[in-house]
Amino acid sequence: MSGKTKNLNGMVRSVMLFALVALSFCVTVPLAAQRRITPVENPAAPIKKKTKPVEFDRTRLDERKDASGRIVLVDTVTGMEYVDSTAVAKKPGNIYPLLHAVTVGVDFLDPLLKAFGQEYGGVSAWGELSLHNRFKPYFEMGLSSASISPDGMNYRFHSPLAPFFKIGINYNVFYNSNPDYQLCVGLRYGFSPFRFTIEDVTTSDGDYWGETVPVSFPSQSTTASFLEFALSIKVKIVRNISLGWALKYHTAYGGKSDIGESMYIPGYGKRNNRLAAGFSVMYTIPLNKKTLPVVENK
Repeated sequence: MSGKTKNLNGMVRSVMLFALVALSFCVTVPLAAQRRITPVENPAAPIKKKTKPVEFDRTRLDERKDASGRIVLVDTVTGMEYVDSTAVAKKPGNIYPLLHAVTVGVDFLDPLLKAFGQEYGGVSAWGELSLHNRFKPYFEMGLSSASISPDGMNYRFHSPLAPFFKIGINYNVFYNSNPDYQLCVGLRYGFSPFRFTIEDVTTSDGDYWGETVPVSFPSQSTTASFLEFALSIKVKIVRNISLGWALKYHTAYGGKSDIGESMYIPGYGKRNNRLAAGFSVMYTIPLNKKTLPVVENK
């Protein structure tokens, strides 16, 4: 091959290589430019918009009640409903101080009934501490006796004077009202150590003579306890003196001995009587005179 032919072939190869490089450049540059200028959009991404707070003219508001009886504020122009936090009633707390008052009382009902023929009874004194005019820890103690002749029976039940004790708590339903007038519910636990005997039991010594012989059983010692639910009211009479009435429902436990159950329990009454009542004269000592709020009678 001559030198001219070699030179010609070299020139052809160079032209073809240059053309190939130029073609690659022309294809690559537009594609790269297209990737740079084409925006990538995400259709799932939400477009955020700035919202202005809802504004309303308070002069257009009107109070109305919804289906549940609650008061709502209604815009008379747009019909939109709003809740005014300043108009929402808040649950009142305790308006009276923690150490509010001390009350002492004497229950006179049993002595009065005994004076009119009741076969048992005694007298008791009690005291309570008023906390916020709401919760009232309660303590009571007294003395009582019994001499009962059951109708149609041939014996007499006798229990000498014995002590009894009660401890519990009362709850004043109207705790944020005038403390001179109260309605309380209470729960108490009571117990009594006492003695009793069965006396004058009449028995026949046989059919031949037909005589009756009185028999008495030895005195028995026992202890009984009871739970008591009470509903009571208090009414001021003059200054610090008040009167109170109470209705009690109670149930007894214990009081057994070798000759059977006691038919009477001091501070409770007859075992088969679930209901009892009380009438007290009481005196109240305020503990925080300067901090007491003024509550008008309604």
